[in-house]
Amino acid sequence: PDGILLVDAEGVIREANSMAQQLFGYQRDELEGMSVDRLVPPHVRPDHGSHRDRYSRAAAVRPMGIGMELRAVRNGGIEFPVEISLAPIDGPDGNTWTVATVRDVSLQKRLRDFGAGALRASEEERARIARDLHDDTAQRLATVLVRLRLLENEIEADEAMARIDEIRTALQDTVEGIRRIARGLRPPELEDAGLESALRSHTRMLREGRGVDVLLDVHAVDEYLTQDGRLILYRIVQEALNNVVRHAGVPQARVTIRHEDGRITGIVEDQGTGFFPQHLALEGRGLGLLGMQERAVMLGGSVAVESLPGQGTRVRLDIPVEIEREVGSV
Repeated sequence: PDGILLVDAEGVIREANSMAQQLFGYQRDELEGMSVDRLVPPHVRPDHGSHRDRYSRAAAVRPMGIGMELRAVRNGGIEFPVEISLAPIDGPDGNTWTVATVRDVSLQKRLRDFGAGALRASEEERARIARDLHDDTAQRLATVLVRLRLLENEIEADEAMARIDEIRTALQDTVEGIRRIARGLRPPELEDAGLESALRSHTRMLREGRGVDVLLDVHAVDEYLTQDGRLILYRIVQEALNNVVRHAGVPQARVTIRHEDGRITGIVEDQGTGFFPQHLALEGRGLGLLGMQERAVMLGGSVAVESLPGQGTRVRLDIPVEIEREVGSV
């Protein structure tokens, strides 16, 4: 159940349901008549009135889950994370009043933080393995290649030279494969040049290594994402494209990512074999989708799959982004 507050144009609470009383730790007669500013953290109270005024001038329904990190304050000064939905109504005094629906998301935030910590640990381990592969294993193999070239100068027998040439080719392929794996584990372009560059590098690897051509249409979204956010988005697209390679049976795919109306939306689609989404687990794709969904949830977003046999597959990504930080505005 959610707490519900009815707030007048002056920011005074006129009505509060029983859940609001539980959330904030006040009796009904204490809440009703109280300024709503008392329910936000002290450091945002000086600006909270201007937030309310701005909302009143362009009052509209503001749904929950729009990517803002909000906090409220219980009786006794204890802060807790909340999601808040706002809706304007006509007040009995002729002014616009606001219905604020408040949801305690403490548990969800703890779960997201736990998941983000696990993801960060996983990515750090990926980075370590990538460094080891590139700096140690690949370099050792490269040294072997140099020694083979030196050996070629000392051997004249055609048969031995042919064998050495085969070994050299195999080693060159192995070195390139290891470097390709290292780039996949931790794409350096993501930190150096941003999401689009990292995705272009990955799609180039798919084209050269797997024969899948990906049409990439990425609008500038890096400015709306933290470094962790860019990495999460990259991993979601990477997994969706891996599914195209493994299951679609076609050599083309399309990726579209753009920012509009306070959200980042992404589509990864192909015209391949398709499937019934309800059969994901039976077809071995359930864990991949679950991983994409879990990553999206860490950003407050979602991933959905649309597909039918013979009609291709479309993976939709939707992530709310915080354009203007409004921490604590109830």
